[in-house]
Amino acid sequence: MKEISSYPFSAIVGQEKMKTALILNIINPSLSGVLIRGEKGTAKSTAVRALAEVLPAIEVIDDCPFQLPPEQDLETCRQCEIVECRKKRLGNEPVETRIRPLRVVELPLGSTEDRVVGTMDIEHAL
Repeated sequence: MKEISSYPFSAIVGQEKMKTALILNIINPSLSGVLIRGEKGTAKSTAVRALAEVLPAIEVIDDCPFQLPPEQDLETCRQCEIVECRKKRLGNEPVETRIRPLRVVELPLGSTEDRVVGTMDIEHAL
């Protein structure tokens, strides 16, 4: 498998406001994201991919569909359908973890919340 190299974040010239916004979002995730817009060819995607390359790898619970870190609270686990992992977490048993690089998720233009995170199952709720 060929490894794709990314353009270095520090080599992006200009776009200071965009780069600052991305860095601030990494420092303080409670900012809830950055909307980047601009003309074609202004290094929007390149900047995001380059920043992801310099971020440290994260530890996640192996086979967790939510990619939770081991120190994450158990509220999400209570709703998880992976029974074996849920039993271990709720019983305070050790779970296997792995280190993986941070992933960049690209959403198509016009993505709506229901298409990204899903919707409520009305039949199940009733």
